[in-house]
Amino acid sequence: MEQKALACPVCQSNKAEIAGEDVKISGQFQDKAFLTTPLTVLRCTRCGYYMFFDKMAQFTTKEPSSDES
Repeated sequence: MEQKALACPVCQSNKAEIAGEDVKISGQFQDKAFLTTPLTVLRCTRCGYYMFFDKMAQFTTKEPSSDES
């Protein structure tokens, strides 16, 4: 799986703190209830935007390389 550098979609900051691990979101849509798989929640330290990632997400602190394939 491809690794990507963390970047906030709002302010493009690459700094975030873990706000929660193994978080499951439950809810209801129309007449169906749902429960998500465990998620990791990160909060951008610059603007406070919350980002949700599943277990498949991998992050690196390196800048994206120029030889992406």
